[in-house]
Amino acid sequence: MVGVLINISDMVVPMFISASIDAASLKKPDASHIILSALLWVVGIAIVRTFTFVASRYVIVGVSRHTAYDLRNIIYDRLLKLSDRFFVGMSTGEIMNRASSDVQSVTMFLGMGGNLFPNAVLRTILGTILMISISWKLAIPVLLFVPALFFIEYLFGKKIFKLYRVVQDYNDKVVSRVQENYSGARTIRSYNQEDHEKRMYKGMMDKYVQTIRPLNVMDALFWPILNMASWTPVLIILWYGGVLYMQGQITLGGLSAFIAYVSLMIWPIISLGWVTNLYQRSNASLKRIVEITEAVPDIKSPPNPYRPKTVGGEIELKDVKLSYGTETNSIDGISIVIPKGQVVGVVGPVGSGKSSFGKLLLRVWDPDSGEVSIDGVDIRKWDLKTLRKSFGYVPQDNFLFSASIGENIAFAKPDATKEEIEKVAEMVQIRDEIERFPEGFGTVVGERGVTLSGGQRQRVAIARALLLDPPIMLLDDPLSAVDTSTEDAIIDTLEPIIKGRTTIIIAHRVSAMRLADRIIVLDKGRVVEDGAHQELMAKGGYYADLVEKQRLATQIGQEGINA
Repeated sequence: MVGVLINISDMVVPMFISASIDAASLKKPDASHIILSALLWVVGIAIVRTFTFVASRYVIVGVSRHTAYDLRNIIYDRLLKLSDRFFVGMSTGEIMNRASSDVQSVTMFLGMGGNLFPNAVLRTILGTILMISISWKLAIPVLLFVPALFFIEYLFGKKIFKLYRVVQDYNDKVVSRVQENYSGARTIRSYNQEDHEKRMYKGMMDKYVQTIRPLNVMDALFWPILNMASWTPVLIILWYGGVLYMQGQITLGGLSAFIAYVSLMIWPIISLGWVTNLYQRSNASLKRIVEITEAVPDIKSPPNPYRPKTVGGEIELKDVKLSYGTETNSIDGISIVIPKGQVVGVVGPVGSGKSSFGKLLLRVWDPDSGEVSIDGVDIRKWDLKTLRKSFGYVPQDNFLFSASIGENIAFAKPDATKEEIEKVAEMVQIRDEIERFPEGFGTVVGERGVTLSGGQRQRVAIARALLLDPPIMLLDDPLSAVDTSTEDAIIDTLEPIIKGRTTIIIAHRVSAMRLADRIIVLDKGRVVEDGAHQELMAKGGYYADLVEKQRLATQIGQEGINA
């Protein structure tokens, strides 16, 4: 603000011009002294303004960059805290666009607007006072057009805000499409759909051009109309100012100063039009950013949360229901007790609620009704970090980051020592394979671990879960991406690891159930069978039928290989 105040010091320059012209035209005795003094003042003001302009721009642009820094950190921090419910309604592309394009829009307004807006306002106020001091008769008709300029900017600004919001919302879809195609590039190539996706994207871009065209039209009209309106005060000065001069009511220097003041005021006022444009765009962007930053996590630790020193691992569900906000319950009234140290297998058809069962235990979702408790305490009373650190979780998709194998294993415990990492790798029987890579544990895997085989990714994910030495293991379909031989190796790997830990193995393949002390069969969100392998086989129900089908499938596949 100090810089802005000094920068508007050029508003006194027309006064020096006026004094110089009047001294020369009226042939005052000290005209030379007046002109020389005015010249020195103008040069001094120009030098000071140059330095302060650079300094103020540096400060305000720095503030805008720091704001972008803060905004992106706030967005990132909030995204890490939000639960699955939020991401159901917002795609990855939308989030990326808001964290990049929308933040950039806000930054541009703060940087340029933060400089231009106070400058234009102060110039308008000071210029008004100085023009009135020269000739109020000429100042009134000139200043009447200033509100007209502001009104034009207001009308265009409202329209630009609406159009920009539409453009950015559609841009979300474009970015989402690009992100999905990038993530699914191998699938697109595998199905030979490159041309189809290219046509789809071209269609989206054609629609994007149609969507942005009204905004471009408004931008194209905005500046010429504003520029044309800004020349009206100049015409008034040339006509009415000439009349006043001929009547002797204003001096030639005063008339020259008026023209200079209009030049000094009009362009800042016009620049307010650009600031208005930036403001409306940034306002639309900020509202989109706020949809993330002010989203309230529905899953969070309660006040004074429960933090046990040790976790036993007994799990109990009491009449639990979960619907994801739909009419159909994914979990429909489950009541079970899993004693400490028991290994439980969970099987069932697609859509039976197996994954939902795991999400409830991790408190990724809270039940609509009922209670999930660990060691007799409702998990909604637990400290969320303590709860999740109690689980060694191996997800179905085995997500690996674009980092080294060692860093992926140590993800849950970044301060893990090299010995700890190697130990868990040894436990899951992958250490030898890792050490055969040129860089060993320092080998960087591709995105999502693409450079590793399915079995290797699976075992790295298990090693990552084991590093915390958790009392509870939750394995969500750990054999889904591996062949039969790798499956046997992983099962052999898991057997000593899960001993003594409460373990839940969610699986489609019944082969993993040989590790289980007890098997729970889910169907339509309900427990339809519950017991040991032999008991369920004797019943001849869903589980027995599933075992027989998978046995026949394996047998047919083996006969095909032998043939």
